[in-house]
Order: sequence, then C-alpha cells, then structure tokens
Amino acid sequence: MKYFDRNTIIGMIITSIIALFYSYIIFSIYILALIIGIIFRYKLELFDIKKFNSALINITVGAVTIFSLTIVCEIWLHLYPHRFPGIGLVDTMGEFSDYSSRGYLNEDIFNKKKDVVRILGLGDSFSVFLRDQRKNYNDFLQQEYIASGKGDVEIVNAGMEAMGPGYYWYILNKFGDLFKPDLVLVGFFMGNDIERDFAIMIGNFISEPKDVRKRYSKYGQFGYWRLYKLLKNKYFRYRDIQMKNQEAKRHPSHEVGYFSQATFLEIEKERSWIFDKNNLELLHREWRECSEVILQMKDWCDRRKIKLLIAILPDQFQVDQELREAVLTKYKHISEENLDLSYPDNLIVDFCRTHNIDCLDMLGPFQEQGKTRQLYSLRDSHWNEAGNRLAADLIFEYLEKNQLLPPRPGQ
Repeated sequence: MKYFDRNTIIGMIITSIIALFYSYIIFSIYILALIIGIIFRYKLELFDIKKFNSALINITVGAVTIFSLTIVCEIWLHLYPHRFPGIGLVDTMGEFSDYSSRGYLNEDIFNKKKDVVRILGLGDSFSVFLRDQRKNYNDFLQQEYIASGKGDVEIVNAGMEAMGPGYYWYILNKFGDLFKPDLVLVGFFMGNDIERDFAIMIGNFISEPKDVRKRYSKYGQFGYWRLYKLLKNKYFRYRDIQMKNQEAKRHPSHEVGYFSQATFLEIEKERSWIFDKNNLELLHREWRECSEVILQMKDWCDRRKIKLLIAILPDQFQVDQELREAVLTKYKHISEENLDLSYPDNLIVDFCRTHNIDCLDMLGPFQEQGKTRQLYSLRDSHWNEAGNRLAADLIFEYLEKNQLLPPRPGQ
C-alpha cells in the first residue's frame, strides 16, 4: 500500500479539527508532525505505510476520546455546577439573591424609612473589600454623615465583586425603584471597568457574558468553555500558591500579600495597557461601549430626578510609583515614555462634563497622599483602610460642596 487509506485521511481531518478547537498551537504542532512524518515515510522510507496509517488511526481515536470527555465535563458544569469540586454556591449573578446569599443585603432594604436620604452605591470588589470589617469606603461615608449631624443619610451598598458597568446598570434598572435612592453613586474602577461587560459568575473563577448570544457565539474555541476557565484558574491559583511559598522561604521576614509578587506584577502589567499611548484606539473603542451604559444610567436617574455621581477609583499602577517601577523593570516592552496615567481619567471626566454628569476624579489626591503612605493592601490591588477612608472623605466633600443630596429634615 503506497498511499493513505480512506479511514486514515478521514482520521487526519478529524484530528486536525479537534486540535484546532483546543489551540492554534496544538494544531500547528500536529500539522508540523504530520508533514515531518510524511517526509520520513516517502522521502526516506524509514517505516512501513501500514504502521504509519495505524499510528494515525490511534492518534485519531485518542483525540476523539479526549474531545468526548471534554464535552461530557462541559455538560456537567452546565447542569450541575455546584457538584464539581471547587465550585461555589452562587451562580445567579444579576438577581437579588446574589446579595442575600452572600449576606450583603436582604429584602428589608426595600423598606425605606421616612425622611431618610438614601445613597445607592454601585461598584465592583472595591465596594466589597473590607466590608465585613465595616472599613469599606461606603461604610466610612455612612459614618461621616452620622458624625456630621447633617440629617439622616443612609448608604445602601449594592456593590458586587468581579463586575463592571454592565452589571451596575442591570441592577439599577431592575431594582433601582425598589431601592428608592435619592442619589446613585457609581464607583468606577479604572483598572478594568472600561473593558468589563455584564457577566454571570459560576463559582469564584468562571465568568461569562450574561447575554446568551455573546456567551455561546465563540463556543467553537475551547478557551470560551467553562471547563477551560475552571482548569486555567485552578492552575493559576495553584501556581500562585507555589510562588508565594517560594517567596516566603527566600524572604521569611517579609509580610505575605494576597498574591505572590510575580503574579501581582503580572496582573498590574495586564491592566497597564489602558495607560499606554499606543493603545488609544482600543481604549476609545472600549470606552464607547462602556459610555453607552453610563448614559443609560443617567437617563434612568434623570427620569426620576435623581442625581448620578461617577466616582473614578484609581488603579494602584497609577498611584504607587514603586509598583510601577517594578512592572517596568520586569516587562521591558512597556515604556514609561508611552504611559499617560491620567489620560483615561480625563477621558471619563470630559465625557461626564459633556453630558452633564457629576464626576469625581480621585487620582490627584491619591497620587499625592500615596507618596507618603500606603493606600493599597499588600499585593492585592484593593484599598486598605487608609485608602478607603481617603475615598470616603473625597466623596463626602464632593457631595456636600456640590449639594447633590436633597435637603435633610435634620439639617
């Protein structure tokens, strides 16, 4: 037999498609190995064509078996997400049960007291961090109003970790009338809110768009499957724990952060694209989609004669010079000359000014105070107590200076 038989050719096609589904790299390696095998067979005649066909058939069987197991695991994750090891108990992102299941809020919050001015706080993990210790900026803002004696002001913190503007708008549109706010405070995190759409969460690490079309339109690539995201993030956490242990052995006297130094620098490097002048076109494209969501929130507030305040929360890369230098030292392709740390903030401020939206840019005060004290938790990217207090002070000052809250009976 001089040529491949029909079954072998079909097997090569099937294996190529499966390899392409998993990774372009795997596909390239398979095709390259196939070409080398053919060259060895027909140019050098090192082995019999029957053995070559048999080996290709065995590879096809193995590929089909792995692909079948992948499909079974993916179906399992969709049908029984809580039964898979490591999956959390919450996957209803976008519903009020998200708050009640986490112990953040319960439906009693919908019973607003008479003569109380209510601020509805929306945001991502910055709104959640240190919440259990009552040291979040929403908590400090509430305390400032109590201490000021300027009437009964209530802060309702409806923030949720790992979310973005799409989620803020979804919650405002669905539950806003039940919350009955007098002002909507949106904590806009510069680190990733510009690029985050509304997503649902499966466990702690699997995130996917809530929109069904967006969720399944790219399912032809393994990188968009739940199984891939689970395996990737399990490996990410495992690798980070190993690096933290190694760092602890090398520097036993150093304080341990949430992430290892290497992982934290990698996270900040990934976020730094937003400040790179070479990425202005991508930044404006992402911002256009994000700004549409903000305009929807403004329209919702305007129709109810409610004030909207966008508070821009700076990323640590903008504030911490030592961190920035560490990132630039490790990742040589990032040039300090190409960085404009204030451009994205100015982009948002100008947009808000154009559309008559109140906007508080906290970058300047954070950069100034960040020179003399630590405002972020160690290798975590969230504010520590000092950072949350500073944010609360700035928001309180802005609200009072611009008289954004309606008159309070006790004022």
